[in-house]
Amino acid sequence: MISRRIALFSLAFLVAPNAQAAEQYFDYKDWSVRVEAVDTGEDLRITCSMWTGGDGEPTVGFTLSNGDALPPDIFPGVQLTERAIRGHATVLQNGETVTFVFDDGDSAQASVHADFDENGFAFAQTNFPFEDNQRVLQAMQRNGQIDITGPGGLVYSASLSGFTASYRKVAEQCGFPVDGVVN
Repeated sequence: MISRRIALFSLAFLVAPNAQAAEQYFDYKDWSVRVEAVDTGEDLRITCSMWTGGDGEPTVGFTLSNGDALPPDIFPGVQLTERAIRGHATVLQNGETVTFVFDDGDSAQASVHADFDENGFAFAQTNFPFEDNQRVLQAMQRNGQIDITGPGGLVYSASLSGFTASYRKVAEQCGFPVDGVVN
């Protein structure tokens, strides 16, 4: 009887649907978009990320999922993410404040959370107050560049060329309207 149960369990395990993932990448001028779709057999989970920077420099962007609360109810929070090589500190430190300054003079302040990842690498990430998320996205849509400054001066300058096309692609792929950010 036990061997029959093991055999049935093994058969059920072999024929159970396996989660399958597919990734797509898109480039829009200085911005990149990654879309990952995972079919769990029960639902299709889509994760969308958009960013500029990288290659040893900080990145500016966000990640969301079609399972998250989405626009127009909740707008994603843009983050500056800095990573350091092993044994080195990030420029930004925990508890500091950075200011995103846009071409048109608009600005927004974000707090810094710095820590170590599971592999021992230092990272720092910024977060805007929830109520500023939509306003920051709107400023990114209408401007050409962000200068991000911290206590020690300029941390990173990010191009916004391609931001709007990237935002449209993320909205299309993760299923939310662009209204409220893109005119």
